Amino acid sequence: MDTETEKIVRNRVAELLNEDVEAFVVFVRKETEPRERITVIKGPEEAEKVALSPLSVNNTARVLLEVVNNFDGKVGVVAKGCDSKAIKGLISEGKIEREKIHIIGISCPGIVDYRKLIAFSPEDVIFEDGKLIIKPGDKEIPLEEVIHDNCRYCRSPSPVIYDEIYGKAREPFDGTDDDEIEKLPADERWKYWIDVFEKCIRCYACRSACPMCYCTECLVDPVNLAISPMSTAEEKAAYPRFLGKTVTPADNLFYHLIRVFHHAGRCADCGECERACPMDIPLRKLERKLQKEIKEIFGYEDEDIPFLAKLDIIPEGR
Repeated sequence: MDTETEKIVRNRVAELLNEDVEAFVVFVRKETEPRERITVIKGPEEAEKVALSPLSVNNTARVLLEVVNNFDGKVGVVAKGCDSKAIKGLISEGKIEREKIHIIGISCPGIVDYRKLIAFSPEDVIFEDGKLIIKPGDKEIPLEEVIHDNCRYCRSPSPVIYDEIYGKAREPFDGTDDDEIEKLPADERWKYWIDVFEKCIRCYACRSACPMCYCTECLVDPVNLAISPMSTAEEKAAYPRFLGKTVTPADNLFYHLIRVFHHAGRCADCGECERACPMDIPLRKLERKLQKEIKEIFGYEDEDIPFLAKLDIIPEGR
């Protein structure tokens, strides 16, 4: 993501909005702080707002899923590698029609962990030649210092699905997950995770942020649609409940384990769950552990698991 790429993408977004694309899911800079946010633009004159940098943090697939069916024609999206993995997954699961979207792929150098960045008290941030220039003071820091930890394990810095792609093609990051937790005895590993999930307040921000958590009603928290003011006492009593309403380490652990199993072969590796978590719970550790076990036991890379073998709800017609 460099200035030249940003200009090219702005021009392409404007051209496409003048042609057969009705709207585009893009990043734009916030005015009040050094962040970028995802928004939907509908006119070519808005293309000048488009921003691309390591501050393009969040996964555009989530917003694409929410808006794509609001338009009769095509919807465009600017997608990093992990965004494109989520989009590919949503297409394969029948949630998005490939013909309805136009994907501009962007090779990603890694994204900023905002919690690390704010330690520098920035009023503005400029990205140049692999460095972040923090203003005021024009302090230069390598992107490596503030990159999100999840990016160190990224296997798809370049998009896996796209209609056109911009930016230098990148090899997978070479970080290795030398997890000391795995080396502990089973009882100590159990204690570690119980202690970790004792912090969880079950706000479900991880679920809300995840582009692959699209179920209308969550398996482990089935109250949104199952119970209504018209439900009888018998119906309420008979409905299965997997979790208690109080926040306990055991219930928290159950929720997170079920959620991670539901992602078998589906996780986009974007790290949205960790970024959304207000309690800094290392949720990606669980996802990476599952990926490792799948490869060792079944011989599959996670994205290659046959669809019907996944721990997922089989859609109609499959």
